[in-house]
Amino acid sequence: MLALPRLYHTPSSYYSMIARLALAEGGVAHERVFVDIHFRLGQQQPDYVRINPGMTVPTLVLADRLLDQSRDIAEFALKATPDTETKAWLDLHYGFPIEELTFGRILARNPVARIMIPKRLAAIRRQLLAHAARNPDLASVYEARAAVFAHRISAFEPDAVIRLAERRRAEALGFMDRLEQTLGDGRAVLVPPAYGVADVVWTVFLARMEFAGLGAEIPRRPALARYWRAMQARPSFAAADIWTKLHVGRLIGGIVGFGRG
Repeated sequence: MLALPRLYHTPSSYYSMIARLALAEGGVAHERVFVDIHFRLGQQQPDYVRINPGMTVPTLVLADRLLDQSRDIAEFALKATPDTETKAWLDLHYGFPIEELTFGRILARNPVARIMIPKRLAAIRRQLLAHAARNPDLASVYEARAAVFAHRISAFEPDAVIRLAERRRAEALGFMDRLEQTLGDGRAVLVPPAYGVADVVWTVFLARMEFAGLGAEIPRRPALARYWRAMQARPSFAAADIWTKLHVGRLIGGIVGFGRG
């Protein structure tokens, strides 16, 4: 039996941040286990795949069950059964492919990245197929994940990526406008009367807007700016290690074993 819930996570991972913030807000004591998804590709290792066949982070291992979706982790941590309004905010958030915004903007701005990232995605796909060959019991899982990367290679095809980045940017700005309109009545949280799961996911969304170079859009929306300042001031924000920019040293530290988990 686990002494504490165990959270497998990556510090810079968007969905890991959602899990960490929810656990911090919920006061759920847990052990953090670092998964290097960038260089060592720890999410592809058979031991981890047997825990989370989706090969994603975060994963929360509880004494009686396992949660491998940040939405489920957040609802567990805050003991939440979302009402209609909260569910609408969650559905809106989780319907947005945040990685297409993040990587799309990098690829659109950097010609070298437009060459290197698709090659990296193709290499990961080949590694997944190699894992399938070496682990027959997990072959179908690895092959399904390889198909996901085949789609990503197509989505980040250099000729299409600039249009993709602009489309996702426009959608993200539209979300900010919607948040501004909702928060314009002076409410302190997205779904009154209390802080909830919707606040968790949209706080991390705003952090990623900073990370992706869209932070200047927040002050242009006064109610959203007020809300963002309040969310950053909550003790949980620091406790959850929410990234608003890339911390290269800390990322490398985690990979070599000197960073915090």
